[in-house]
Amino acid sequence: MSLPASRTARPDNPQRRLLNSYELRLMCRDLVQRQGCDLEAILRGSGVTARQLENPAHRLTLEQELRIYTRVAGHNRDPLLGLHTGMRLSLPNYDMLGHAMMGVATIHEALLLLTEFAPLVSWASHSQLRSERLGEIDCKALTIFPTAADQRAAAMEVESTFASLQTVFNDLAGEPVQFALVEMRHRSDATDLAPYHDLFHCPVAFGRERNALLIPRTLLSRRLPHPQPQYAGLFRELCRESMSVLAEDRGLIASIKSLLRAREGELPTLAQVAAHFHQSPRTLRRQLHSRGTSYQLLLDEVRFELASRYLVSTRSPVQAIARQLGYADARSFRTAFRRWAGRTPAEFRAFTQMRSVESGREPN
Repeated sequence: MSLPASRTARPDNPQRRLLNSYELRLMCRDLVQRQGCDLEAILRGSGVTARQLENPAHRLTLEQELRIYTRVAGHNRDPLLGLHTGMRLSLPNYDMLGHAMMGVATIHEALLLLTEFAPLVSWASHSQLRSERLGEIDCKALTIFPTAADQRAAAMEVESTFASLQTVFNDLAGEPVQFALVEMRHRSDATDLAPYHDLFHCPVAFGRERNALLIPRTLLSRRLPHPQPQYAGLFRELCRESMSVLAEDRGLIASIKSLLRAREGELPTLAQVAAHFHQSPRTLRRQLHSRGTSYQLLLDEVRFELASRYLVSTRSPVQAIARQLGYADARSFRTAFRRWAGRTPAEFRAFTQMRSVESGREPN
């Protein structure tokens, strides 16, 4: 494992070094080897080649990971793919964060490290940690909020994340650990739920209002077998340095996305965005390229985000949504949306409405 570059010697593309795309490699291999899918079809429109995906040294950008995750969900026919993938994501896959966790004294310390530095290993979820009671059990509830707009991708993201956390805590404790409860918003498509109970050894509830792990305080206070405070401290500092680099590089990207969202009725061109930041288009293009992305990728991601929101939360016709997102006609919008989500806008709307009804929530 290479140490992070200092502030005075930054790598050309920190995101590639910081973000973990191993999970997607596992999923794509499963689709190709077990389900007979075509890898080029899965990667189409992602900006990633098969050679880049299989290269362990090549780190994907946030936008590329989200695109591939959505495409994987669209091709997948195994309802347990997310669960099985997460079970294969153990401590070594967490890179320097995994090393930091291996040196702490308790499960609770490891959990705090994981929530603080999660962006170093995954683009995926935002999380929240708070104290709760489950009956007579004092717990910490770790709630995650998946990034993927596609419901199938979000479900896979949640299952993979929770399965990986179970695997990581088992590794840390040196034996299987038991949560108090696993809650997931989606309903499983698996006909046999035994694999969930075999992994978690606790109640697993689907169709809930949130995605959460409830972890008993007795488990959190458990002492780990081989704490190494100095070792943990070293890697914690490396994690902090890497987070600083990541935050700096995402600052420009986040600012551009905020600008695009604020002007959703009339999305600006690259030249207009460059002028907003007092740069030439060429300079802005070069800065985005050094961060592993492009203006078109950012524009497409925001368009997909906005389109998904409009399709789910409004009854606006597809033609009206296409115009609002700056497309010349509905056909161009349908083609782009199908590339992003693996479904047409009408299919996506019908699917999310069906899932809302199944979950007991009325569609808007």
